[in-house]
Amino acid sequence: MFGKLVKYKIQMISNNKLLFSYRKNFFKKILLLNKKELFIFYGLLNTLLTNLVLQISLLFLSTIVSTFLTQVFNLNFGYYLYTKKVFKVKIIKRNQFINYSIMNFLIWNINWFSIDKITALGISKNIAALLILPLLALISYICQNYIIFKSKI
Repeated sequence: MFGKLVKYKIQMISNNKLLFSYRKNFFKKILLLNKKELFIFYGLLNTLLTNLVLQISLLFLSTIVSTFLTQVFNLNFGYYLYTKKVFKVKIIKRNQFINYSIMNFLIWNINWFSIDKITALGISKNIAALLILPLLALISYICQNYIIFKSKI
């Protein structure tokens, strides 16, 4: 009986429909995550893409220009992710976008200032950018959850 079970699972895994069903269930599971888990999931996606832009631009541009370009990318991509995917905002209000933009501006200033201060200690710009990420993520979460989208977890 155990041999039949193993054979059945192998046949099922090789079936394209099962693979499609697995992918569909994976995305359904993402939708069922609570707000903190969604913030972490989409925050990681946003952080990976935003940090990729930052790391590449830091190789060629000054810290202030690199962090500014990164924040422009993050303003658009991040705002979409957090409004639609995390906080599930149905109607985007102008004051939410303005508040998000202000938060984005403050994070940009903290980011480039911190990178400059850390590099003054002899640490590379790229490592400094990675070191400051947890603080920026915490500030972002607190601002979005309790000020911009005003909800309780």
